[in-house]
Amino acid sequence: MKIHVVWASVCVFIFMITAFFVHRQQDLKVENLKEKNQVLEETIKKLNQKETENSASENKAFFEALFNYSDVDKRFEDVKKLTTEKGLDYAFPSRTNERHTVSIQSELLSLESYSRKVDESRELFLNVVELATTANSVTTNQTLIVQTTLIKVKDEWLVDDVQVKGNG
Repeated sequence: MKIHVVWASVCVFIFMITAFFVHRQQDLKVENLKEKNQVLEETIKKLNQKETENSASENKAFFEALFNYSDVDKRFEDVKKLTTEKGLDYAFPSRTNERHTVSIQSELLSLESYSRKVDESRELFLNVVELATTANSVTTNQTLIVQTTLIKVKDEWLVDDVQVKGNG
């Protein structure tokens, strides 16, 4: 009987030691996975920030092309590169194919943009735009509130919607 009790005690002791090492090994794996997860989350945040910066820079490039010009016809071609066909229609609702004969110049004085990511391929911007427009040697300063929607097309952000919400 003593041998059975000793044998059972040894088995319980070996089981406890094995369970301890297995539990410890699992704890190490969990800690390692937590560290990897934290690194991946930081990487995702950095990539999302870069993605937002990319769409913000394309939004800024659109406004620079739209409002910094001295040649109206060249302006159209510059803006066309930064928009979808729908976005181009919104940016130039009354465009014609005729060459312009009037001398108009415009300068983007300031741009303040606020963004909201709608999903992975769409971002909405609310922009406060200050510009100076010169026509027939008369310069007019204007402040506009413009909403733009950028969509991702083949890994490139393009303006898909332009709406003037107000002026001040």
